[in-house]
Amino acid sequence: MKIFLTAINAKYIHSNLAVYSLRAYAKDYQDQIVIGEYTINNRVDYILEQIYKAKPDVLCFSCYIWNMDYVEELITEYHKLCPEVPIWVGGPEVSYEVETFLAEHPQVTGVMIGEGERTFQQLCKYYVNQTGSLEEIRGIAFRDQDSGKTVFTPAQEPMNMSDIPFCYDHIENFENRIIYYESMRGCPFSCSYCLSSIEKSVRIKSPEKTERELDFFLENKVPQVKFVDRTFNCNHAYAYRIWKYIGEHDNGVTNFHFEIGGDLLHEEDFLLFDTFRPGLVQFEIGVQSTNPDTLKAIRRTADWDLLQKNVARIHARGNIHQHLDLIAGLPYEDFNTFKKSFCDVYAMKPDQFQLGFLKVLDGSFMNEKRNDYEIQASSLPPYEIFSTKWLSYEDVLSLKGVEEMVEVYYNSFQFTASMIYLERLFKDAYCLYEELAKEYEEKHLFERKINRRERYEVLYAFGKKHVPETDAGNWQEIITYDWYRRDF
Repeated sequence: MKIFLTAINAKYIHSNLAVYSLRAYAKDYQDQIVIGEYTINNRVDYILEQIYKAKPDVLCFSCYIWNMDYVEELITEYHKLCPEVPIWVGGPEVSYEVETFLAEHPQVTGVMIGEGERTFQQLCKYYVNQTGSLEEIRGIAFRDQDSGKTVFTPAQEPMNMSDIPFCYDHIENFENRIIYYESMRGCPFSCSYCLSSIEKSVRIKSPEKTERELDFFLENKVPQVKFVDRTFNCNHAYAYRIWKYIGEHDNGVTNFHFEIGGDLLHEEDFLLFDTFRPGLVQFEIGVQSTNPDTLKAIRRTADWDLLQKNVARIHARGNIHQHLDLIAGLPYEDFNTFKKSFCDVYAMKPDQFQLGFLKVLDGSFMNEKRNDYEIQASSLPPYEIFSTKWLSYEDVLSLKGVEEMVEVYYNSFQFTASMIYLERLFKDAYCLYEELAKEYEEKHLFERKINRRERYEVLYAFGKKHVPETDAGNWQEIITYDWYRRDF
């Protein structure tokens, strides 16, 4: 018996925590479980070929917004080749509109809904031992063979996080890849666009178990461990203990990434941060908007003044990389209020400034409000907005251009001095990137790939249009400095 777990990641450096966690929990069936990891850069026919050659007796797919197109095509094509092989799917992309999904994909045997460890273990037992029935397995939906109707079994009880086994025992399989680590599930907040808000409670792994597992990464000098926990510091005592532990056991190599609430930090946290070596930790902080009406509508509670203050305190220390996020397309956020949100966050000088776009996900409260908000969004993954009651499609296209310019000229760290200089020549930071995007549009530069040298040439020509003639020499020296600083 061979049960094949298929993961299709967005990039090679990513790893799929879900399939490794499923296999680790189903420890009694380790010899029957095979993991196949691919990326969206692989051709579908290549993945199909690899799955076919593996000769699975049961085929499972881990489903997310970035790989759903691939999964649907593979399900269709593989079923033509091996119609007798049961196909199971799981993950956030298939856990909400289950009945519709099964109706649209008759090739699929069933769906694992929600947390998958215990459900997958029971499925393994069912197929390997050939005993029992699907009706006895909690947390699944499947098509009744006689009536064709969808059968839902009772939901699984929430997992105790400390019962989930460590899944990275063979670290050699993750060389040159990001390690994703989970120490809690759920979120105490209710952000309307996020699926994590569905489960209001937070379940946290025991700190002793977390510390033992982090020891493994530290001993093996893993380059980066990325915590996937939502709002890691929602429980201050736990967060502080883990931060203190990694500070005391720093190996000089490993970086730990945390998504945190910037306004939830305590004074003792800052005293601890003072002791960290540069690069030990990095923080991702979801600002999303600075418009009070928007924050209220998305049910996001945040103390903006305190968040600003805390981000500034971390920035002043210079030893912790900060990644700040904004989301375009949220309710009550029009073009002008988003520009203000942009300028507010930009003024905080994040190390990475992520401008994203609202994704309307099945199962989210935002999806329930799409008619009220007059949301038009793509019917295909990743379900990004086209327009809202407050933001036109033309506005969205303009913001897309600004997003690209921020990625190229701010987040790349290749044009730092040049952008600081140019900022002073425009009304605000948003206007700078907006005008730069218009320059790209006029020259049709969004239509093709551009090498690094051309990026500098475009920026130099753009700057010459706006720099006072008396300062032309300084502008040339500044952009030349950026060019050579990048290479040397």
